[in-house]
Amino acid sequence: MKLKICFFLALIALAHCEEKAADKKSDEKKQEKRGLDHGLGYGSFGDFNGHESHHEHHEHIKTVEVVKKVPVPVEHVKHVPYEVIKHVPVEVKVPVPQPYTVEKHVPYPVKVFVKVPVHVPQPYTVEKKIPYEVKVLVPQPYTVEKHVPYEVKVPVPQPYTVEKHVPYPVKVKVPVPQPYTVEKHVPYEVKVPVDKPYPVPVPKPYPVTVEKPYPVIHEKHVPYEVKVPVDKPYPVPVEKPYPVPVKVPVPKPYNVYKHVPVPVEKPYPVHVKVPVDKPYYVEKQVPYPVEKPVPYPVKVPYPVPVHVHKEHHYEEHEL
Repeated sequence: MKLKICFFLALIALAHCEEKAADKKSDEKKQEKRGLDHGLGYGSFGDFNGHESHHEHHEHIKTVEVVKKVPVPVEHVKHVPYEVIKHVPVEVKVPVPQPYTVEKHVPYPVKVFVKVPVHVPQPYTVEKKIPYEVKVLVPQPYTVEKHVPYEVKVPVPQPYTVEKHVPYPVKVKVPVPQPYTVEKHVPYEVKVPVDKPYPVPVPKPYPVTVEKPYPVIHEKHVPYEVKVPVDKPYPVPVEKPYPVPVKVPVPKPYNVYKHVPVPVEKPYPVHVKVPVDKPYYVEKQVPYPVEKPVPYPVKVPYPVPVHVHKEHHYEEHEL
């Protein structure tokens, strides 16, 4: 790219020089035809004004501006269409069985046993139960009843009837007297008799003695100079300096640690293009009504077996 730009500038400069050379040649030819260079005629235009003529040509340098376009990253916001699921409320009718049972909580009294201290006479009798062996007369030999299960065939009519409970609405008439009375609460003003204002004894103000302010003496501290007697200067003995041996360390080679910079790889963010399906679907869970069964009592006949205990008489054997 740079070589192309340099080559282009060189071509422009050569073309400009050729144009100047052609202009210069045409001017010289015109002046030779008119005889200006040989002093013929009325003289030069410079002598007319009393000045020397100077044939100086000032070259006008043309500047060419080359505009170079540099690609700059520009952020573009791209709108990606996507599907938006909007929740629309829908009325859902839930079937309620008719008639339906209503459970009502009725409070009832519950007896709670409270321990109360009872007076026990002293001393009191303590009955202790002592187990003892009781001999029961058993006939010899005695019968042992053993329950042996066996199959019992029950005749079932064919075809047999199956009872299916089909709920159906039952209309119950509630006796309402016609016409029935309606009690309406109407607010009204109630006048309460209040006694007239009665005199209340209020204690009269009495004089109170207030102590008058009295003068208080405050001591004020005034600084003043105090002269302290000091003795005249007296001679003080000072010890003379004496030589002290000082150990001078001998220089030895020592390790010098130089900090060497080590390049450390620093992570930098890189733009990664992730392919996105257009348009992409967003799954959203939509709540839906769930039918919940309402329990209601159903009376079903259930056979209860009744066992009859056979009593054995042992009176004859005991006698």
